[in-house]
Amino acid sequence: MPLELRLRLYPEVFQLRGQGLSYRKIAHVIYKCSGVRVSHTTMVNWVNGRRTPFGNINYFDARPSPELCYVIGTVLSDGSLISYSKERSYIINLRVKDYEYAAEFSRCLAKVLRRKEPYGIRRKDNRWFTEAKSILLYKFLKQPLEKLKPYIEHNEDCAAAFLRAFFDGEGSVHGRDGRDLNVYNTDKQLLIYIEELLKRHFDINSTEPRIIVTKGIHCSPTGKQYRTNKDCYYVRVRTDSLLTFYKAIGFTIKRKQLRLAEAVE
Repeated sequence: MPLELRLRLYPEVFQLRGQGLSYRKIAHVIYKCSGVRVSHTTMVNWVNGRRTPFGNINYFDARPSPELCYVIGTVLSDGSLISYSKERSYIINLRVKDYEYAAEFSRCLAKVLRRKEPYGIRRKDNRWFTEAKSILLYKFLKQPLEKLKPYIEHNEDCAAAFLRAFFDGEGSVHGRDGRDLNVYNTDKQLLIYIEELLKRHFDINSTEPRIIVTKGIHCSPTGKQYRTNKDCYYVRVRTDSLLTFYKAIGFTIKRKQLRLAEAVE
């Protein structure tokens, strides 16, 4: 029985049982109203507290926390949400080249999903790969950004964790003098939010989103042609805010954090 249906029938079973109906009568009423057959064993286990409609689904801690916000930031950058409806499998995963990025995502996933140990990290196709399964966390992360903002902006620790994850995935430090801290994405509105979050919570100055690659066919430095389906934008953290970014947010990825430290020096 799908989770949504179990969640709807669960309170109905309690309500009808509270009215003194037998389990057989409850099953008859539910079938007549919904066309769904609920087994006697399922109803007994629900009423006696031996089972919940969630079954073996991974619970997740939905309270705002830096770990949850790091997961949100990762999913909005390099992470992926994958579902296989036939198998009822809902996956949150990350495949990256930096081990410490995968390790931090694994640790945060474990904390959010109330797991004692971090999820395993595997090497696959020259990338570090980690994943977790949870329909509840999957559906939470699928929400529009507006629904997730109260979690991100719960406090400065949450906002910093979100930004750190997003910059881990989409940020870089480069430029002629090695002092250009940029973050990239094809979602302009998301970058506008990143810009506002930096300023509002940490007084970090940055540029408005600027286009760096237009959609269409382009030629790489090696001469090969490639196609982009969307415009790509970037936001640059201004030089006078690099030190504040370094102290308040920073990178989890060591090579990026080292470049940032050199830029600050």
